[in-house]
Amino acid sequence: MAVIIMRLKLFWTPHMCLMTSLLASRQIFGWIGPSTRHYAIVIAIIACMSVGGIANLRHQWSIVGEFSNYPQEELVEWIKAKTPIDAVFCGPMPTMATIKLCTKRPIVNHPHYEDAGLRARTKKVYSMYSRKPAAEVKQNLLDLGVDYAILENGWCQTRSKVGCGMAEIWDLEDEENRKEVFPTCAKLRKNPKPHFKRVFRNSDYDVLQIVK
Repeated sequence: MAVIIMRLKLFWTPHMCLMTSLLASRQIFGWIGPSTRHYAIVIAIIACMSVGGIANLRHQWSIVGEFSNYPQEELVEWIKAKTPIDAVFCGPMPTMATIKLCTKRPIVNHPHYEDAGLRARTKKVYSMYSRKPAAEVKQNLLDLGVDYAILENGWCQTRSKVGCGMAEIWDLEDEENRKEVFPTCAKLRKNPKPHFKRVFRNSDYDVLQIVK
């Protein structure tokens, strides 16, 4: 499997190091001859391996890159400065991982854990992207103890192809509200009242505080 899947090679690295250390074993390689000859061969092998290894390290060190996501950075800085340390957040799972890591605020859904309870919570959170009434979405979030909901515009407005938008996916299950023209997230972005209060907005994100 490690030959086929690149990331599995990481699991074999410790084993390779252990196996390589056996080269210095006199018990296994005593047949080579005197210890001076044995260790000289081991040093020569390590030196040959180092040539390629050092070249690879220099190549990796020469790569200079930078990742920039200013709207998300702006969101994170606002949360750290303007919200209580115990404020509970919900939103798209990739964004929630960043919020948890960078702000230490409690979140109700996280992409790095998977169980039935998390899936049920995430489904309630993602009702923001359905066509359900705003009052029902609010109640779903209150049931989870949420204080702030993060709406990501890309999740609300875009789709990779017909039938793959969040609202269209919800339509497969929520037959009762299919007749609604606009998804709830679009309505909340335009006017979150009376169930929510907009407290932050930039080009990519809206943060809505739940009116309790």
